[in-house]
Amino acid sequence: MKINDSENIKGGGFIAFGMLLLAIGDNYIRYTTETIGLWQFHLTRSLIAIPILIIALNKNIKGILPQNFKPVFMRTLFMVSAMLIYFGSLAFLPISYVAAGLFTSPLFVIIFSIFFLKEPIYISRVFAVFIGSFGVVLVLNLKFHDFSILNLFPVLAGALYAWASIITRQRCRDEDPRSLMFMFFCGIGLVSFAILLLIEINQIFALHPISSNFLTVPLTALNLQVFAIIFMHAVVSVIGGVLITLGYQKGRTSFVAVFEYSFLFFATFWGYMFFSDYLSVFMLLGMLLIASSGLVISITQTQSKMLKR
Repeated sequence: MKINDSENIKGGGFIAFGMLLLAIGDNYIRYTTETIGLWQFHLTRSLIAIPILIIALNKNIKGILPQNFKPVFMRTLFMVSAMLIYFGSLAFLPISYVAAGLFTSPLFVIIFSIFFLKEPIYISRVFAVFIGSFGVVLVLNLKFHDFSILNLFPVLAGALYAWASIITRQRCRDEDPRSLMFMFFCGIGLVSFAILLLIEINQIFALHPISSNFLTVPLTALNLQVFAIIFMHAVVSVIGGVLITLGYQKGRTSFVAVFEYSFLFFATFWGYMFFSDYLSVFMLLGMLLIASSGLVISITQTQSKMLKR
């Protein structure tokens, strides 16, 4: 079926609005990092999001389970790992840094596709990797004299997200997107529960002394403000995910995928306007380069598909 320009624009609008909601929600996570830990945040969010998802879909659990469990499990594993690193990084890095690192994923998709899937090498894609990588250096302000391993955590999240994207494209094309969302929330909730349980056991029996931080805080009572933020984040995660899914269903993938990069600018703008996050010309230039690399990748994919017809 031919997709006209209006459908493409509508699909891009859905994705952009979904990204706006996710950007707003992610900015408010900073208010939870001093009260609860990463694992309690994700467990609580999953316990809220899963019922919302089931009720919104008007389906029982059996109806939203995947058709092929193994590839969906592998996708969920990589996606959960990427998101845990992404959200964990928000505790000690500005959201503009973390978002830029995560959105290196298209660059890693190209690199992994060339070296592991043996896809042909296009000069335009190599150029996209180059300008995207340079953009990451500018946004993260990477300098050899004050380099910290923490700066690379968001990039690691981008690499893991890329593997999840490749698995989605190669092995999960026929899966219902709503089922993938359900599995993601189940996966990240179960992992968070297991790690939180280990932290509680360690605290009760004093097995090993650990310093208290965002990654090691045991189970704590939620105050109204923190619960409201987690509830809000769960709601916008579900709505944003549904909007992004609708966007991909409405428009041509190679066209609407570029709109995902709006998250970089929404997240940075919201952090700058309402949280006074530091923003420099180099950071803006870096984000433009990352978004441009995504545009080049999208155009290249479209042209390669046309040549194969």
